[in-house]
Amino acid sequence: MIKIITIDLDGTLFDAKKNISKENKEALKICHDMGIKIVISTGRPLSGVMPTLKELGLTTKDDYVIIYNGAKVFNVGTGETIFSSSIDGKVVKELYYESKRLGVHYHAFRINEELITVDHNPYTDVEATINHTIDHICDFETIKDDDLFIKAMLVDNEENVTRVMKEVNPKYYQEYSMLRSSTIFLEFLNKNTDKGKALVALANHLIIPLKDTMAIGDAGNDLPMILASGIGVAMENAYPEVKEKADFITLDNEHSGVAYAINKLVLKKDWLFQSFFNNSLACSSAYKEIESPDSINAISSILPFSSKSLISVFVLPFSSTL
Repeated sequence: MIKIITIDLDGTLFDAKKNISKENKEALKICHDMGIKIVISTGRPLSGVMPTLKELGLTTKDDYVIIYNGAKVFNVGTGETIFSSSIDGKVVKELYYESKRLGVHYHAFRINEELITVDHNPYTDVEATINHTIDHICDFETIKDDDLFIKAMLVDNEENVTRVMKEVNPKYYQEYSMLRSSTIFLEFLNKNTDKGKALVALANHLIIPLKDTMAIGDAGNDLPMILASGIGVAMENAYPEVKEKADFITLDNEHSGVAYAINKLVLKKDWLFQSFFNNSLACSSAYKEIESPDSINAISSILPFSSKSLISVFVLPFSSTL
């Protein structure tokens, strides 16, 4: 029985406009009311995720959150830190020099969650905006070797970040946890830090076996928790390497993929059909067509998306039961 569900935000729970669908909210509430731990797992700091936790009602002493891509695990209601990790000022300075060599922008989060950068740039502005914080200009030459940081980030356009992943000094992904959290962010954290290790730490704290956990995500930084969980779920819009390793592929973030996965795998409901066929004039004709060899085409004409790959993944398993 699933007792913990960890869920990424951007590209997963959020749609393109950073909204949470009614279907997603309903599925999460049902699970929460059942006593299942709904744990948001994000690269954002606490300030960046609190509005979402409040929106979902996940702010009690029984609620937990994973932030900074696993560098911290908090009890939301009590403020207790379940797990935390850091990197030192020495590597933050080294990565600053590496960013100059590679020709990309750079910023870092101090242990007190202060966002510092070399200069104002569009990518750090994105970080500051989504996390409801401000960035501070800092002379990285003045950072002390024993100063503590949560993470450091190479930031730039998608093309440059892709290039940097191939050109960065190997020592930084061998000695640290290197995660691409979005198309414009490449993060460096303590080697023992990722969303998967954070899930393990939380499960141990709650004395819940990993087989009773589920993780849902889309990006490379979500892969560790997808692999660590009992059931790893990738969004249809996930990176190819994430979908390849997942146990289950759900709908994309524009079609309430989180709700679909929860209803199908946890609540055991055939939510796809309930959502699109119930109380519909197309219902009876669609059910008749499903029994025919042209079932996929019939369903294609009704659903609000046309991907045959989605239909073959999500419709065919149901057709024999209708």
